[in-house]
Amino acid sequence: MTDLLTHWELFLPQILLGSIMGALLSVLGILIVLRKMAFFGVTLSQAVTFSVALSLFLNWDVEVFPVLFSCVLVFPLLFFRRFESVSEDVVLGILFVFFASASQFLLSFGGHVQNHLMASFFGDILTSQVRLTSIGVYVAIGFFVTYLSFFRRFLFISFDRDQYKIQVGNPIYFDFLFYIILAASLTVAVNLLGTFYSVAHLLIPVFTLLPIIRSLRLLALVSILFSALATIFGFYLSLFGVEAGGETIYFPTSSSIVLLLCVVSFFVYFVRFLNTFLFRKTNR
Repeated sequence: MTDLLTHWELFLPQILLGSIMGALLSVLGILIVLRKMAFFGVTLSQAVTFSVALSLFLNWDVEVFPVLFSCVLVFPLLFFRRFESVSEDVVLGILFVFFASASQFLLSFGGHVQNHLMASFFGDILTSQVRLTSIGVYVAIGFFVTYLSFFRRFLFISFDRDQYKIQVGNPIYFDFLFYIILAASLTVAVNLLGTFYSVAHLLIPVFTLLPIIRSLRLLALVSILFSALATIFGFYLSLFGVEAGGETIYFPTSSSIVLLLCVVSFFVYFVRFLNTFLFRKTNR
């Protein structure tokens, strides 16, 4: 086992980046879960993966271009939402298979495209070349600050869109801003840490805690704590070697973090179900 306490300086950038990005995504996930936009988030992650692969194929800036491309994808999504005859879920489903297939198509070119594309799916914090001064990190933090600045307005639109139209006006501009923030933040996270890692932190903390915590401010704080602790302990878990077949096997770090998030979430829901069952049984 690698002694994390002894060699902590080797892993500190990865732990910090994973914790920061996970925490930011968990707060963004509040509106994603409340608006029931989980499928949108998953579809957008596929689009981001394709944009990263495309930027590598074209030898364009792998940090800037995917963000711009993902933001451009917001326009057709908002366009289709304005037509009641078009189901948003159907459009998202079509876009999901399109970008997934396009990403697979780019795999045929092999080389650095293939290697980076697979890393974009699964990620691995432990082996990634992390730079806390990366442009992407600053982009994500900037959009996150914008998200917090307009959070109340986003929340108002989410829960009472008609009343917002009466009191304020057309919410389409803030819809666009929200999609831009989500697209840019998720793009940075996927590019740095992988699709599964990003989607897990976007959805699981809020999904787990929302039935328990009613205050949105407290929900945000506990989601950040949940996400950060899962990152730290999942990272530490991946450093334990398991003896199998005469060799030591180490688990992938990003997958260990995602699995830990899922296990804790399932445990919390099991405890809630058990408490509800026992409460009903004692009150019969």
